[in-house]
Amino acid sequence: VAYENPPGRWGALVAHLKGRFDIGGATTFWESASQLVGEETRRIVIDMSGVTMLTSAGLGILVRLLSRLKDCDGGLAIFGCNDKVREIIGLVMLIDILKVRDSENEAWDALHP
Repeated sequence: VAYENPPGRWGALVAHLKGRFDIGGATTFWESASQLVGEETRRIVIDMSGVTMLTSAGLGILVRLLSRLKDCDGGLAIFGCNDKVREIIGLVMLIDILKVRDSENEAWDALHP
């Protein structure tokens, strides 16, 4: 996981994920991301363009992170999913809840309806 503070977006991070988002990858992501959520980070946009596999454990961590962000009046959006990852998110009907979008700009826009 690599994080960046996007210019002009206070209280926000972009998380770039790579590889398998299974129990191992999801746990590692949760351990780092959950520590960042709070007063200074209330919005996270996740770049999943490097994710090759998504499991139920990964989905669970995404929902858990969303819940944590909402507790801080924040939000979460996702972009860059390949067809397989997007299909998995769609099968469990989380496309709208996780605000899955095609581009980073669309993901940021989804956090500001």
